[in-house]
Amino acid sequence: MLLSIHAVVVTFLGICASLSAATPLHLRDDHIGAPQDATFDYIVVGGGTTGLTVAARLSEHASVAVIEAGGYYQITYGNNSVVPLYSLTRIDAIDPSPQFPRRPEIDWELVTVPQTNAFNRTVHYAQGKTLGGSSAFNTMSYLRSTSSAYQRWASMVGDNDYTFKSLLPFFKKSVRLTPPNLEKRNSANATPEYDPSAYGDGSPLDVSWNNFVDPTLTWLAKSLQAIGIPINPKGFSSGELKGGAWLPSTIDPAHATRESSQTSFLDYADANTQIKVYPYSIAVRVLFENETATGVSVDTNGTIYTLSATKEVIVSAGVFNSPKLLMLSGIGPTEVLTSFDIPVVANLPGVGQNLQDPTSINVANFVNTPNAQSIVANPATEPEALRKYVEEAAGPYSSAAGYISYERLPDDLRQTLPPATLAKFDNFPSDFPDSQYIVGTFVMANGSSMGAISSTFTRTFSRGSVTLASADYKDNPLIDLGWFSDPADADVLIAGVKRVRQAWSSEPALTIRLGAEVLPGDTVDTDEEILSYIKNNGNQLWHASSTCSMGKAGDKSAVVDSKGRVFGVKGLRVADLSVVPYALPGHCQANAYALGEKIARDIIDAR
Repeated sequence: MLLSIHAVVVTFLGICASLSAATPLHLRDDHIGAPQDATFDYIVVGGGTTGLTVAARLSEHASVAVIEAGGYYQITYGNNSVVPLYSLTRIDAIDPSPQFPRRPEIDWELVTVPQTNAFNRTVHYAQGKTLGGSSAFNTMSYLRSTSSAYQRWASMVGDNDYTFKSLLPFFKKSVRLTPPNLEKRNSANATPEYDPSAYGDGSPLDVSWNNFVDPTLTWLAKSLQAIGIPINPKGFSSGELKGGAWLPSTIDPAHATRESSQTSFLDYADANTQIKVYPYSIAVRVLFENETATGVSVDTNGTIYTLSATKEVIVSAGVFNSPKLLMLSGIGPTEVLTSFDIPVVANLPGVGQNLQDPTSINVANFVNTPNAQSIVANPATEPEALRKYVEEAAGPYSSAAGYISYERLPDDLRQTLPPATLAKFDNFPSDFPDSQYIVGTFVMANGSSMGAISSTFTRTFSRGSVTLASADYKDNPLIDLGWFSDPADADVLIAGVKRVRQAWSSEPALTIRLGAEVLPGDTVDTDEEILSYIKNNGNQLWHASSTCSMGKAGDKSAVVDSKGRVFGVKGLRVADLSVVPYALPGHCQANAYALGEKIARDIIDAR
């Protein structure tokens, strides 16, 4: 345990006090749906990141019901999902190993089929089963993709509404930015650079910079800068992913607590609209009449009933459960549906296909510098860290993710990539970064501090799939991430490991580095050895996408059009990261919120 029993009690009381000022931990009684038949204008399946954004905006204009399988994460998972530092240290639900701790109150407990190109590993893929969805236990980083990436999206779906210029108003609409508090950060080596014009007067989602800077991260950031990856003066919200940046996070700066779609959009809707939420409820299937969605069959603790929609049903169940629900409802590949005796409403072969999941690998060393985790684990320094958090919303407990870099690999490493891999790069815009590097810190059981720099490829060439395990809605789907089914992904990761080792060999890194390399270790040297290490140890970023891909009419692989409308039926949309047609470089949280804003506007405009 990181904290003494006394500290746990004090921390809990302090957090509860701050939360009471920031957000109620319950819905208004008249906003909780009763498990019985009812009718609404719109029904949203899934109270996650995009789902609550859509629901909150629609509820400003119409009657809206939200079907959510979970409840309040603050109650079911406690401080782990509230305290920013704990997003890096205490959310055990994200353990990707097959031995992951069972947390059915917050996680769908999805496990993949064996990954045939990764030594048959099975992977636990955490997905939020709670109000707020995965925004309830992500690392809260807020950054956008590149202008060229959004242009590619627009071109793929034939709609210029997906260019960065067109999406920027939706990015701005949801976000309430608080500038960095340099006094609380107290680190001249970690002054954030950003473009204020990329933000505006939006709300209700708070985005801010950490009120503490991990000392080890400043050295690791310097190490990346020392090998030629400088700070980007615009940050990562202006359509560029080039260089490094101290990232803002979805943190309420006044209380230093997690901001999720629940604490932002749902709380806003609860206070200002007549939204109705059905917690601890499962969507059994979407109901149709003459190929028009008319509602959803719902299970709340064994009570089955129907919520009818006079206008539309919006599925926002996530990259794995949205295709599952479509297939259970008769929309998907005919051969899959008929194999489970599910009547076919629309034959859409693309449902569950095109799964793309970026993969990451760490290079780690012991270091002689303190970090946030070592400070709170030390009985001599923890009381002051706790006081700062409770009284000032500052100190190590208030901090989450910190520094990320992007780059085009230097020529010497690019030349090591196979020609076939380099040729695949030509299908992407020339300003795409090749690699992403995230710095991190850990404390070992014996108290030793470790620093890590991870590498992730930014173009995902491998493809996986999601399909049904049965016709029973209670069964999780079969998930194949398709890791390394295309060798180009591994090629880039091998180069990424070499690049990170260059950073660890720089003067700033050597200043803090202790002993020999820990991961992957000095015995892992050749490309073949690095490849084996990657396949054995690579992990997801939880940025999977594209299983209900957006596309043009007539594209047999497309599931929805550019406004999220499901092909072949009426009155049904999908609104979550499953509709993004390919894995965008960068992180996906900002995209999920902006997509929700945009789809909601599309629906409102079509009324």
